[in-house]
Amino acid sequence: MTGFGVVGTIANLAVVIVLLVAITSAGGSVNLFTATFGLSAIDSASPDRKEVYDKSSSGDDLSVSIYEPERAKGSAPTIMYVHGGGWIAGEPDAASSELRELADRGYLVVSVEYELATLDNATWQSAPSQVACAASWIQTHADTIGADTDRLAFWGESSGSNLVANTAGAAAQGEAESSCGGTVPVPAAVIADYPAFDVTGLYENASTGPGAGSGTRLFATSYTGGTPEEYPERYSAADSVTHLKAPAPPVLMMTAMRDDVITPSDQLEWAESARSRGVDVRTVKVPLANHAYTQKAKNSIGSQGHLSIAEAYLSEQLR
Repeated sequence: MTGFGVVGTIANLAVVIVLLVAITSAGGSVNLFTATFGLSAIDSASPDRKEVYDKSSSGDDLSVSIYEPERAKGSAPTIMYVHGGGWIAGEPDAASSELRELADRGYLVVSVEYELATLDNATWQSAPSQVACAASWIQTHADTIGADTDRLAFWGESSGSNLVANTAGAAAQGEAESSCGGTVPVPAAVIADYPAFDVTGLYENASTGPGAGSGTRLFATSYTGGTPEEYPERYSAADSVTHLKAPAPPVLMMTAMRDDVITPSDQLEWAESARSRGVDVRTVKVPLANHAYTQKAKNSIGSQGHLSIAEAYLSEQLR
């Protein structure tokens, strides 16, 4: 047993070293003491307030959760955050502890609620237009909420990455459709964690994936209303490569290299396709990490890593 314990300790140490090297190489940092003794629930914080920005197709209120920076003087750099969940699950405050930390570091964070898809309610049109509406709401209410829309970033995780990237790309082309009208602002940068950029790939690669398997087909078919054969135009509209071409804003993409929900090769191929279209895409490969690695616990190595990498990127893009 002692021998097994030693081997296990060495293996765990090796994993930590590999992650630390990858994170620091990408401009991030990790406090190992905090990662060991300071872990907390990822959803243990609360927003400062919520505001209704639109209504769903069924007439229900849609709100934004606002996390305000302390002691802000004037307008603050602003992050519009869009949660993941395969378009069928999730909620704006699921990662509230991280959103609060970003606010504590000086950002105004606006986390968006959008209509979730079901087998009877495909949201491939409504959800993107609601996210676009939330962006236009931020711009319209910038003075009231203290947002600096000249230093605006969109940030999404998983399916949320798809929504923010598509909204940003369409806005840059002047083609973004907002459910509430108004002008959709073009962000200075987009951050995408383990992104669902390739909706067609979610469907086609589901049967070969070792983890989520047919679950990703449920995501794709619920969102679009059917299969790629039934609705090729819907899949084309949902795939991010359709929307990202120059002059789209720069993108930071963080890919979990053991992602068994969204195939890492699909994410990296998308990055190459976007680059070939003139988009500035910076990729960070997170070794040994699976899908949603950032949300295991607040202050975990993954949580600290992606926040610090993203902040380093934002300091470049929002200055």
